[in-house]
This record gives sequence, C-alpha cells and structure tokens, in this order.
Amino acid sequence: MPLPSELQIEIAATAARLIAEDGLDYATAKRKAAQDVLGAGARQTLPDNAVVEQELRRYLETFEPERHPQRLAALRALALEWMEHLAQFDPHLVGAVLNGTATEHSDVHLHLFTDDVKEVEMFLLNAGLDFEVEDGDDRPGGAAEVLQLLSTPRRGLGLPPRVGIVLSLHPADGVRTAARSRSTSAGLHPVEAAGRANLGQLRQLLADSRA
Repeated sequence: MPLPSELQIEIAATAARLIAEDGLDYATAKRKAAQDVLGAGARQTLPDNAVVEQELRRYLETFEPERHPQRLAALRALALEWMEHLAQFDPHLVGAVLNGTATEHSDVHLHLFTDDVKEVEMFLLNAGLDFEVEDGDDRPGGAAEVLQLLSTPRRGLGLPPRVGIVLSLHPADGVRTAARSRSTSAGLHPVEAAGRANLGQLRQLLADSRA
C-alpha cells in the first residue's frame, strides 16, 4: 500500500475522532471527515481503512489511555460469555472488539457457522431473547443471515446497560476458510491481528492480556 499523503492522514485522523466520539462507521466517517477538512464539494482520494485504523488506535491511546484498555477487556469478557453460550455454533469473534479498536459505541460481532440458520433463531427464542433479522451479504463468503440483539452485561464489567450483539450466520464449512489478517499495526497480539478468533483463541488473548 503506498504511503498516505499528509492530507489523507489529516482526513484519517478526523475520521478516527468521528468513529470514537460519534460511533460512525468507517465509510461514513471518511466522507464526513473529508468534508470537514476540505469543505463541501471538494474532491480528494480518501485514506485507506488501514490508515484510519492506525489513527483510531492513536486517538484511543492518547485520549483514553486508561479507559480504553478497561473497556476492551470488558467487551472481550462479554464476547466470551456469548461465545460460550453459543458454543454449539462454533462462534468466532471478529471486528473492533477483537482487533483492539473498540469504542464506547462498538457492538460485539460474532460469526456463527451452521447449515441451518433457523436452528440459531430457535436457540435464541428458546432462551427468551428478542432479536432482529437482516438479510446477509450476497458477496462470496458473506453471511446467510444477520441477527441483531441487545445484551445486558453482568454487573462489574463497567459497560453500558445494553451492548449490541451482532451474529453473522455462515455455512458450516465456512469456518475452514482462514481469516486474513485485517490489522497492520505493529505490536498487536497475534490473535488480535488474525481477523477472527474462536473460543480457545479468545481465552488465550484474555489470559495474555492479564499477564
């Protein structure tokens, strides 16, 4: 990837602030950041998501040096609870909670692997959980269905009263496809950089973080 220009870095840093403070997704944050930096109607090649991720890490380290690690550990502990609950569907943690860029607005994103999406729905209904159903991603390797629900974290984790849980349902054989590394920042734990973590890997990450 070519080195970003100073202007792209400025846009990425502004986008990182919008992600951290307002909970915007990467695409929306980059577009709004470009408008904030350059003015409406200006044209500029937007920075790569990897550059925004680096700036987001810098923002969190600078402005939330104590709170961010605590939040991240709490979100990962919550993810572990859900993964243990959904163990029969071979859950894998993905996204910001795994790679270490989770903010106060972040949901917990899990990939589940099953050839019967209705089985997951029935499992949640039998557990008395309400959820919303969205169509999956039509691209190759995309989810067959996405379920969204709210979790009530147990006391002591220091999280908001409700945290979003996003379950992306994939075919059972999809778990064999190795996840590509999605993070380029130096100093990441191998599990953080892997792009996807199963139960054992998440437990190892939490243990190593506490060591």
